[in-house]
Amino acid sequence: MHVEIVQKRVINGKVSAQIVDTARETGAGLIVMGAYGHSRLREFLVGGVTRDLIASCPIPLLLAH
Repeated sequence: MHVEIVQKRVINGKVSAQIVDTARETGAGLIVMGAYGHSRLREFLVGGVTRDLIASCPIPLLLAH
């Protein structure tokens, strides 16, 4: 099994889209990430990466809290 950690800075666009794009570019078979809840106001103002990925991630997703 090969594991690779990739870090990128998002300049434009949504963080969730950048995560999926990077996973596709690297040929990842799984995305592993932390899932943390925030207030509805904060998610409304800055978005919810976890929520976006749960709703539309085309790659298997493993969440840890």
